[in-house]
Amino acid sequence: MTVASYADSALSLLPPLVAIVLAIITRRVLVSLGLGIIVGALLLNQFALVDSAKYILNKATSLFWSDGAISSWNMYILGFLIFLGMITALISVSGSARAFADWARQHIRNKRDARLLTVFLGCVVFIDDYFNSLVVGSISRPLTDRYQVSRAKLAYLLDSTAAPICVISPVSSWGAYIIALIGGILATHGMADAGHFNVFIEMIPMNFYAIFALLLLIAVAIWDLDIGPMRAHELNAQKGELYDEAKGTPPVQILIYLKQIPVKL
Repeated sequence: MTVASYADSALSLLPPLVAIVLAIITRRVLVSLGLGIIVGALLLNQFALVDSAKYILNKATSLFWSDGAISSWNMYILGFLIFLGMITALISVSGSARAFADWARQHIRNKRDARLLTVFLGCVVFIDDYFNSLVVGSISRPLTDRYQVSRAKLAYLLDSTAAPICVISPVSSWGAYIIALIGGILATHGMADAGHFNVFIEMIPMNFYAIFALLLLIAVAIWDLDIGPMRAHELNAQKGELYDEAKGTPPVQILIYLKQIPVKL
């Protein structure tokens, strides 16, 4: 089977399938993505180990060195992502997330406030979608648990702010990546003078998914709109069942921490 045959066959689904399944099983995203890349390279090179290794090396090298010179734009993107990682580590080590959570527990008055705070934090923490979910989730979870917001609703609030906000924010990991893609497209079509950043800003009103996802999210947070399975989760949360026990139990440390939080009715 030729390279084209592999690309046109059902085997082309194998690399992403391997990456997704391994990520779910091992919970190690980088390792899973790496193995998915290796499987894809093997398919493209008809399972020739040496050719596959050379292919991966050439692709990795071309990210930083192309046309006989350093790819300065890609280097800027790499430096930006490293800078984001440094900010993430600083926020975690400094304890600022926990300090804000302590402050919020004294000012949140009801269930709607807990939902709106989650949405607000999701819009403020726009540096990276994964960073957004981790930080906002760790801050909001004690608050939403306190006011009996289901974990399913919390997951929806987190997911519907993380990706849309990062996609339309130029100062984010996704924004930087999209600007880099725009730069490549403009250069290909001889429109490099248009300006990568300006084109990205002009495209924001056309990102309908992000806009409508945020509008729907705000409506759900304000009016507590629950449909289908989400309604069932919220009804169970009112009975004290914040999550589906059949799908696993949160760490014991979290439960102990929640028991120490006084509830004001």
